[in-house]
Amino acid sequence: MLKILAVCGNGQGSSVVLRLGLEPALDELGLKDTSIECTSLGQAQSLLQFVDLIIIPSHLAELLDIPKGKPLVKVNNLINKNEVKEGVTKALEEYYPELLKK
Repeated sequence: MLKILAVCGNGQGSSVVLRLGLEPALDELGLKDTSIECTSLGQAQSLLQFVDLIIIPSHLAELLDIPKGKPLVKVNNLINKNEVKEGVTKALEEYYPELLKK
């Protein structure tokens, strides 16, 4: 199972919006066995070690201390499914190529 952390600045509002763009992108990539955790920036740091992929708005990325070797997808437009899919695809190609459809 691919564990994804969707991070927003405060609360969970924009991370849930990000999740709504992420779910169809994952379906298009053929990734069915995934879980998406939505969290705030304040809570994210304690969860990073337990996930496989982090997705965050670009302007917040510098505020997290990402563990070495952990894929990070930065997005500018949270509801742009194509931007989200492109970022996730690049991260998967680099870190988890076996998960992508052949």
